[in-house]
Amino acid sequence: MNAQAIVAIVLALAALVAGVRVLLAARRDPRRPRAWRTLALVLLQPLLAGTLYLTLFPPPQPVRAGVMTVLTEGAAPPSQSAGAQGDVVLALPEAPRVAGVERVPDLGTALRRHPGTTHIRVLGAGLVARDRDAAERVAVEYVAPEPPRGLVRLDTPRRPGQGDAVAIAGNVAGVGGGRVELLDPAGRRIDVVSLDDEGGFSLQALAFAAGPAAFRLRIRDGEGAQVDEVDLPLWIEEAPAPRVLLLAGAPNPETRQLRRWIEDAGLPLQARVSLGGGMRLGDAAPTTEVLARTDLLIADARAWTDLGDGGRARVLDAVRAGMGLLVRADTPLPAGALRALRGEGFAIEGGTALQPWQPAMPRLRDEAALRARSGAGSEDAPFDPALADAAVPALSRRAWRISGPGAIALVAGDATHGAWRAEGEGRIGLWTPVDTFQLALHGRRDLYADLWQPVIAELSRARRSAPPDIASDARAGERTAICGLAGDAVVESPDGRAHPLLVDPATGHRRCAAFWPESAGWHRLLAGDAVHPFHVAAADAMPALRLAQLHESTRALAARSPAQADAGEARRPGPSWPWFLGWLLLAGVAWWLERARVGFAAAAVQHDAAPGMR
Repeated sequence: MNAQAIVAIVLALAALVAGVRVLLAARRDPRRPRAWRTLALVLLQPLLAGTLYLTLFPPPQPVRAGVMTVLTEGAAPPSQSAGAQGDVVLALPEAPRVAGVERVPDLGTALRRHPGTTHIRVLGAGLVARDRDAAERVAVEYVAPEPPRGLVRLDTPRRPGQGDAVAIAGNVAGVGGGRVELLDPAGRRIDVVSLDDEGGFSLQALAFAAGPAAFRLRIRDGEGAQVDEVDLPLWIEEAPAPRVLLLAGAPNPETRQLRRWIEDAGLPLQARVSLGGGMRLGDAAPTTEVLARTDLLIADARAWTDLGDGGRARVLDAVRAGMGLLVRADTPLPAGALRALRGEGFAIEGGTALQPWQPAMPRLRDEAALRARSGAGSEDAPFDPALADAAVPALSRRAWRISGPGAIALVAGDATHGAWRAEGEGRIGLWTPVDTFQLALHGRRDLYADLWQPVIAELSRARRSAPPDIASDARAGERTAICGLAGDAVVESPDGRAHPLLVDPATGHRRCAAFWPESAGWHRLLAGDAVHPFHVAAADAMPALRLAQLHESTRALAARSPAQADAGEARRPGPSWPWFLGWLLLAGVAWWLERARVGFAAAAVQHDAAPGMR
């Protein structure tokens, strides 16, 4: 029940009580008021209540629906035709000053001042987040200007973990034939790619140390001249190292190199290698208890076969509970071992022959890029700059054919090297390369890590809780959304000030809150015991990207805006002063009638007047 209904009920009850009071007073009055006097006083009570209600809530009346032209950032002065037809032209705070055009603090204020507006025409860069909610109630017409020259789209990972591959993609406008370079926090160029026909690019880096990492994008035109340079501040999460169990049916160089790389990477490792004749190296038997403490089980084809039906069933139970499984299918597998790996939409065939294959090489193959990827080296394996141009040895893979809608490639874009499928809460993967150890043997430990690190990260048990969803394009002075808040949360700005967040009930289960950052830099979201750092860009940072985002958001708003309403449907509350004058007149009549001596029986009037005459 709203305030208008409550006031109506209260006034109706007051009129009823007042009418009953008039009737009772008339019956007790010795002057015997006439019926017309009593009836007039009774009728005045609902009339007074009604006019008071209409004074507080005047009835709506139709108004002429009009078009409002709204000037935003970079808008040119509107044509004279807009004002000639009686339409309204207003300027938002970001718009340049135009003589004779009224300025308003926001779009909501503009619509309240001109309630007949059903259609707005947006000129310039577009509506900022402050004004988009108000624009949802009207039809929006917008034709975006030409995109600015420079970076107009940027996609970065939200919360990359330590050791993860960082994929950075985007689009550049107005730089035909150009290229984009990626620089690591030390300023070394680690990747470069030419722009495609649409201006798109995709770059990759590796997240080494946990904490803030300041990557940079450098955009060059077709002649090599620098067009723009953009900072890419990322926060690298300190991801828990996956606990790996390695099973091998026999000693071999592939298992030995994989074990060494896992240990060098600092991952907790247990290994069990069969030596033949019933002898085994290591005591990490895949019992139920051991599997429950394991995040990823890696087994070669012989070890997977030797587990038997019971052992494989035990492993699959652990996978359904969240553990990851990777089978290195380096030899043909019997039907029983394959049956445990297959699933709906995940067919496995072949595997009897070997095929040559070549690992993907980095686009940038100079000494600086190699040093950035592999580090400075060590005493037993010093850095060798000659490896930057050295040929990579030919490798081979088992010719397994993995197909079906449930098969997801382990190596991006190529399912021939391996694929995985979901099984309960875990994942099952099949890996076809058989001699990746040769990469490390020829000094290319960086390529070996590039091959194995994403596979382990993809299949391992998820042990990180989902962080709140913080908009990646947060910018000082503009509203940003923070969703997924389980309870009370506070944002701490770089100067140490705390800003409590209020969850908007209208966001439902998404539990979102709005935050207006006042300064650029690293902020911290404090939610319970967890701390989630996020970066806020300066208001003037990446101007081309900011303008492109305004264009796109306003274009999307116009696409989903309601159709223009008919002129007769536009209504607004009417004036209240006529109803107040009516109430004042009726109140005066009631006051006079209650005190006047008219409307009584003559005898009663004479009886009242007699004492004064004597």
